[in-house]
Amino acid sequence: MAKGLAAVPLRNQALVAAAVKHGAQNIKESVSEDLQSSGNHAFRRIRIRYDMKERGPVVEADIGPEQGGASSLANIAFFGTSRGGGHHRFYEHGADELEPTARYVREAASKL
Repeated sequence: MAKGLAAVPLRNQALVAAAVKHGAQNIKESVSEDLQSSGNHAFRRIRIRYDMKERGPVVEADIGPEQGGASSLANIAFFGTSRGGGHHRFYEHGADELEPTARYVREAASKL
């Protein structure tokens, strides 16, 4: 019994990490789908990735375009230039996923 109680925080942390990973995957998929709808062939080739980072109880996901190749065009796709562009959403997809992910993290953290 004591062994099971000692493992509870680790199980909770694993559930929190899984919730963050799920949210990161949803954002990655949303951004990728947005790019696939582009009329610009090069923008459709931009690849999005995420990296998970865990430091003790802190769990983070870093989401962004891969480096190099067509992904170097991400700034133009998302933010544009002085000549236009920037028609694709990036931060907005994260904002859309914030509340559901926060809810899943709260639920995971509170499970006993």
